[in-house]
Parts: sequence; structure tokens; C-alpha cells
Amino acid sequence: MDQYNTEEKALKLFKEQGLNAKENCIVALYKDLRKYSGFVAGMEYPYFGLLLNFTEEGVGLFYLVNPKILFKVNFEQAELKKDTYKFYKYEDIKSIEVKKFALLDKKRKSLIIKTNDKKKHFLYQYIDEETIPYNRENFAKLIEKYSNK
Repeated sequence: MDQYNTEEKALKLFKEQGLNAKENCIVALYKDLRKYSGFVAGMEYPYFGLLLNFTEEGVGLFYLVNPKILFKVNFEQAELKKDTYKFYKYEDIKSIEVKKFALLDKKRKSLIIKTNDKKKHFLYQYIDEETIPYNRENFAKLIEKYSNK
């Protein structure tokens, strides 16, 4: 987690990949395990979370993986895999949507990214996430922008 525990460190990671955006909205989100099942899904989406940077041109992402098998998944034990960096231009993204996580769950929101290459990233985050200092403010921006009100 030390690689991305401040917004400055996370921004540096994206800049090292050549992403020099003027507008950056960096968030870390968990993979929604309710939407994935089976061996193929585990191979196609081999992460427990994503570190995302929403820019004016598109979305950059890194996989977050858990080095140990733990019952509780959280960002404190997560490792960022630098070799998994991907960038999707907005024209390569079919849709980005923020929804309720569950009918009676007011603490979490889902973020769904569907790409033109038929990938679907089902993610979620706690609205009051405190593990990563910049998450709460930046996730609120995404909720405002992509929520289907």
C-alpha cells in the first residue's frame, strides 16, 4: 500500500506510465466478487481491486492483488502490480456507471466499467473509505459524475 497511500505517490505511478493528464481523479476500488465466478473469471480478472485514474482523456488502471490468502480483503495488505497498467480512452469505454451496491446498503456504491473489448469491471467502494486518504473525496466526484440519478 505504500506505493499509493498518498495522492502524490499514486499520481507518480501513473506519470511513470506516461499518463500526464491535467485532470486526475484517483481512486482504489474493490472487485465485486458477487459478479464473478468460476476459473475463467479468476483468470480474466486476476485482481481483488483496481487503482484507477479518471482523466480528461480516459481511465488508467493498475491491478491490486493480495499477496496472501486472507479472509478480510483490504487495501492495507494489497500490492500494486506495476506490469498490469492499462489505459482506456473514453472512446474505448462503452459505459461507466455508479449504482447502489445493494438495495438496503447505504455504505457502499458500485462502479461498473464496460469496455468495447467486452470487459466488464464490477467494482465497489465504501462511501466513507478512510484507509486511503484521497479515496473519499475522489469517489464522491465519481458518484456525482456517473450516478444514474
